[in-house]
Amino acid sequence: MTQDISAKSCFFPVLLWLGAFVCALYPVNALQMEFFMAATILVFVWTILMLFRKADTGWVLPRSMVLRLAGLFWGLVIVSAFWSEVIPVSLVAICFFSLFPLTFYGGILGGSEAYFSRLVRPLAVLFAVMSLWAVFQYFFLNSYFMGQARHPLADPSSLGALFSLALFAALGWMVSDRPKSERRVALVLSCLLACGMLSTIARGPMFALVPGLALFVMLLWPQVKASRRSFMIILVVVAGYYALMQTGVGADYDIGKRMLQTIAEPGGEATKNRMNVWGGVIAMIKDEPWLGRGFGTFFLYYPEFRLPQETDGVYLAHNDPMQFWAELGILGPVLFYLFVVAASLRSFAALGKLPKGHTDRVIIVTTLAALAAMVVHTHVSFNFYNLSILLLAGLLLSVWFTATRRALSDESVVLVALPDSLPHNAGKALIVLPFVMMGWLFLSIAGGEHLAGKARDALFRQDMDRFLVYINKAGHVSMHLNYRAYLLAVNVPMAILEDRKSTLNEDQQKKLYDQISGYMEDVLAVNPRASSAYYYLARVQSMVEPSVIPPGTASPREYYERAIRFDPMHLGVRLALLDIYEKDGMSATDRIAFMEKAVQFNYATEKVLDFYAALSRLYLEVWDYEKVKGVMAKTRAFQERSAYSLKRQNTSIPQAIMGGDALLEQP
Repeated sequence: MTQDISAKSCFFPVLLWLGAFVCALYPVNALQMEFFMAATILVFVWTILMLFRKADTGWVLPRSMVLRLAGLFWGLVIVSAFWSEVIPVSLVAICFFSLFPLTFYGGILGGSEAYFSRLVRPLAVLFAVMSLWAVFQYFFLNSYFMGQARHPLADPSSLGALFSLALFAALGWMVSDRPKSERRVALVLSCLLACGMLSTIARGPMFALVPGLALFVMLLWPQVKASRRSFMIILVVVAGYYALMQTGVGADYDIGKRMLQTIAEPGGEATKNRMNVWGGVIAMIKDEPWLGRGFGTFFLYYPEFRLPQETDGVYLAHNDPMQFWAELGILGPVLFYLFVVAASLRSFAALGKLPKGHTDRVIIVTTLAALAAMVVHTHVSFNFYNLSILLLAGLLLSVWFTATRRALSDESVVLVALPDSLPHNAGKALIVLPFVMMGWLFLSIAGGEHLAGKARDALFRQDMDRFLVYINKAGHVSMHLNYRAYLLAVNVPMAILEDRKSTLNEDQQKKLYDQISGYMEDVLAVNPRASSAYYYLARVQSMVEPSVIPPGTASPREYYERAIRFDPMHLGVRLALLDIYEKDGMSATDRIAFMEKAVQFNYATEKVLDFYAALSRLYLEVWDYEKVKGVMAKTRAFQERSAYSLKRQNTSIPQAIMGGDALLEQP
């Protein structure tokens, strides 16, 4: 048994963790980086406090395979930075993922019954509010949120997964041996969370509920049977809410029809693009199966392996075990599945020692069912790459482990303590030191990204004074590890060359050329897969006299072809290559084949209009009027989406609430 700690001493750790969780929800999507930074630092401080709570007596750890496997997986994530080509990206991703094991280990090492109890009520209130907000989004902001409740998260499926974890916790609370008033609150919360899940119109979390609920019912059948009236109320509420959803709002997104379509056509249109994504991921895995590419770098490599028929251009694999393999090598999914097996074995071993009505039995089954549903869902989603889900899952995992530890009271343990010869303050400084070092490195890189974002915004406003200030700060703060700052900074000398080429002498052109080349060399030193760097290195050659270009420099065609390999969706590169291929005498048929490699992709940049225009001209060259009509249809569809997107970006949530969906009617 762990030593209990007074409820009074839990207040500050509870406040810190709740603050981190709220930040992890990204309530203002435009400030995601700022909220991410805040959440990370709050969890670091929370972990230090949790470790301090038992620093004097030492930390008692069971000799558990679960803890060993969790530590090995975390260690693999960390060491993957050593073979990552883009170390700053991996370091930020490692900090991101580490909030999950820190919450898990911190809860085990410094948690107590009082600590976990004090988290329940504020989390219940928070999820009740989020559920009501999801219902409001579906009925009153349907067009604004494109038919699915998704705020505060950007992805409806992720919000559904978050509600799923909370729903299992509420169901466990409802069937537990608690006062009747608390069980009624849990019933209301369960109804709200179920309605919130339905409002997301997300199939993955709904399908993943099935195995989780089956596990819950089978292992807690006496409690479920005793609470059958409550479950009947939940079913009636869910059925009534689904019926209410059929009033015409969001008719294009019916959760029942979407689920039935997925069951009836498992390889049909509903899942077709997901299969295309996985085809690209498999090709990426085959290219580097043993060590992977480094944690957090999937989005940098995937474009090179992306199948042409994959239209969305995803940044995540939508299958976490596959992404673990792509980023961490073969050990990633192996350790992941071994952890799942070890956790299952530990759960059943603990349940075997508990009577059917024991409180810890409800806790173990509830958390096990919730995490089982999340693991099932993660095979078609990216739950382990969502910060709020990681934090809540880490909390549930620490509650689960603490309960199984009580059941397995005869489990052997090991005492981990600071050396007796070490002064008290020195010992605490030793605990703090790794968090300070990692926090400093994280804030440097993330702070540079934040300032680069500010510089980008200033550039869009054409506020060059603020742009230069932010760019310089981004470089200094990030210790010159933020490659995006250099990609933004290059706009200044490029603009000077473009506007004043005719008035600049050779020496002046040489200085600007060297500045641009230097910036891009710095970019490639940090991220050798930055396609934009190769684009600028090629483009600048057309803006200066040939005598300015050093002998032995790669040709624009070579640079552009490297860029298009790393990012097939880079339209500036593709159009530049089209001009080069035409000058080199490539046939119209071959140029069409080159352009058609990118025609299926969905674009969010106005540059696509130039792409469609160039492709239309090529089709006219070969008298293919049917394909011209197809490209024109794509042009109209993009213009409609673009107008809708622009309207939405310039309409705040309060404005949408006041004006209703009429503000956002698509043309």
